[in-house]
This record gives sequence, C-alpha cells and structure tokens, in this order.
Amino acid sequence: MAKPEKKLQELKTRLLEVGDLNNINALLNWDQQTYMPPGGAEARGRQSALMAQMAQEKFIDKKIGKLLDDLRPYEESLAYDSDDASLIRVTRRNYERALKIPPKFIGELNEHGAKSYQEWTEARPANDFSKVRGSLEKTLDLSRQLADYFPGYEHIADPLIDFADYGMKASSVRTLFADLRDNLVPIVRAITSQPPADDSVLHKHYPEAEQLSFGTEVVRQLGYDFNRGRIDKTHHPFMTKFSLGDVRITTRVKEDDFGDCLFSNMHEAGHAMYEQGIDMSYEACPSEAEQARVCMNRNQGFGKISSAEVTASGNTCIPNCSRISPRSSMAFHSMRSMPPSTKLRSRSSVQILMRSPTICM
Repeated sequence: MAKPEKKLQELKTRLLEVGDLNNINALLNWDQQTYMPPGGAEARGRQSALMAQMAQEKFIDKKIGKLLDDLRPYEESLAYDSDDASLIRVTRRNYERALKIPPKFIGELNEHGAKSYQEWTEARPANDFSKVRGSLEKTLDLSRQLADYFPGYEHIADPLIDFADYGMKASSVRTLFADLRDNLVPIVRAITSQPPADDSVLHKHYPEAEQLSFGTEVVRQLGYDFNRGRIDKTHHPFMTKFSLGDVRITTRVKEDDFGDCLFSNMHEAGHAMYEQGIDMSYEACPSEAEQARVCMNRNQGFGKISSAEVTASGNTCIPNCSRISPRSSMAFHSMRSMPPSTKLRSRSSVQILMRSPTICM
C-alpha cells in the first residue's frame, strides 16, 4: 500500500491540473474583458464553457474521491490546522459539494457569462437596461437552479453565500449587517452633515497617458510586483490571477475624473498584493482556488458583484445599466421591500443576497 505522503502528492498533482484548467479559463475571461474584439464573444462563451466543464469533470473524478478516503486516517493523525490536514479537509468539502453540480451546468454558467458580459459592454454606455434584461433574468434562473442543487436550505441564498464565505448563510449575514448598520449609520450621518469637500482638483483635464503612467508608479510604490503582474484597461476594473506568479489588475481612465483611474488602481492592487503575498508552495491549493472551481469568482461570472447600483421605488427595482454588470447579477436575487429611493451599492453578493429571494422587476 502506498504511503500517505505519496497519495497526498498524487492528490496535489490532480488539484494542480484542475487549477490549471480553471486558470486557463480565467485567462480567456481576462482577454474578453481587455483585448478581445466584440466579434469573438460567441466563440469565447463556447470555449469558456468547455474549459469549465473539463475542470469540473476532472475535479469530481472518482480517483480524487478514493484518494480523499485513503488519506482520512493520515489527516486525522495530524494537527487540525496543519497544512496537509487542512488541504485534505477543504478538498473533501469542495469535492463533496462539487459532486452535486453537473459539469454541463457549470459549462452553461460560463457560456452565459461570456454572452451577458458582451451585452453589458454595449448596454452600459447607452444606459439601456432593455439590452441586458433578458440576460439578467436568465442569470436569476441559473442562480436559483444552482441553489436547488443543495436542497434543505433555510433561504435560497444560503448555498450561494456559502460559496463565497463558507459556513455563512442569510440569517448570519442579516445579524452581521444589523450590527454594522447600528455602528456605521451614525458615522455616515456625521460625515454627510458636513459641507461637501472641494474635490474640483480631481475633475480637471488629465491626459490618459499621464494618468496611466502615474497610476502605475503609485501601485509600484505601494508594493505591487510587476514581475508577477501587469495593468491593462477594461470596462470595469478587476483583479484576476492565472497563478501565484501571474496576478493582474485592470483599470479605466476618464480624462475629466482623475480619481477613477488612480483609486481603482490602488483598490485592485490591494487585492493583487494579497494574492502575491501567498506562499508559492500553496499554488492551486483549494483554499485559494475554491471559488474559481465553480465559477463564483467575481472576475469570471456570477458570484460577487463587480459594481451594482439599483434605484428602488416601492417594490419596483429600476437597475441603472451604466453601473451593473450582468455577469455578476446574482445581486438581483431578491430586492424586495427596499425603502423608496434607496440606492444600493455592493462589493459582495451577500450584501444583496441576504434579502428576500423574490425578484422584483
């Protein structure tokens, strides 16, 4: 019988292969959001679907399940928080969850993500919600279907929240946010009661090339490693990685808004420097690749919000198309009973998914 160390190495090798497939898919998504011509959207959706389906099929291979079973005694002999025990435990948790999701469905999620992203890039400049409404509705259908692969939930959002933050669900998020609201609202009121700050310096004319050069130097000084990263332009800034040695950020430029490029550079560099700080020996470990495995990564599709702004009046939600990306529109899972004229901005799906599962359009 093979020693546990040998079986653990085999598990790591298989996980690295799964991670590589997911990272190739991430590269395809990055290309679509930076350099790909619009005409490539249909084929890109098909390609992304294929890569995601292959990664899912490889991950739920019975051989990985057998390795996890064989490694259980070894895992139990180790300290709970040791690297090896944690790797086996988290991989088993992800494996058991992935078994419930058909690879074909994962492919469908990715193909829809590519299609809806392209529609959003056309609808956003025109602020034409009608162009993305159909895609948003399909996203809702797909996200509900994803939740239903995990029956027994208290709230339809629970499985989706769990993808982004293991162990959390709608009820725990409500409690957390209630505590935050009690403490944050007084702070916000104190700030907004003051005279507006003079930010006119940010709204003078600043040429694009000079903004890009300045923004690049700022994140370099902050510590972003350009030997393991780069900056490119996109419609909506994001961070993505294809390995721990290739962590990229994106930005956008408005020549009459100096803060847009600068602050997005700093924000995304913060995400990137966290990833660049991970020990290289953890490459493709489930703790850092978990969300990408089921395409819940905010850069790849459906889990987290790139940016959302919704104006609600009673029970009628009117999305502002210039601010929401349909690739991450799980946000719409449930906007009901929001106060009139409420504007909701979110950086995390749970901030919206904690509400009622009833969609209002």
